[in-house]
Amino acid sequence: MKQRRWQDHIVFIIGMWLIASPWVFGSYGPDSFPVGAPAWNFLVCGLVVAVLGGAAYASYHLWEDRADILLGGWLIVSPWALRYTENPLFTWNALISGLLLIILAAWVLLGRHSPTPLP
Repeated sequence: MKQRRWQDHIVFIIGMWLIASPWVFGSYGPDSFPVGAPAWNFLVCGLVVAVLGGAAYASYHLWEDRADILLGGWLIVSPWALRYTENPLFTWNALISGLLLIILAAWVLLGRHSPTPLP
């Protein structure tokens, strides 16, 4: 039986936060759909991160954590790539969420390759 890692739980929570953040920040239209590139970016990235975090509960594969690192990197550069740096709330949300994803996924990958598992 696979030992569950606490990092997978946090990754799943970050994904759920990214899904909810367009509504929390009020970036939705009268039909309750997200409005604007940052809102759709958070929704799509959040869905992928939540699915990866949930999949890590069932079976562990290195590509899941590598995908988290790539998504975290995308979140970090997305304020400039999608040009929403004028909104500091969205920018900080992307930077913090992306950085957390990278740190947690790297922690798991480093723990997998170290002789004694990291906590």
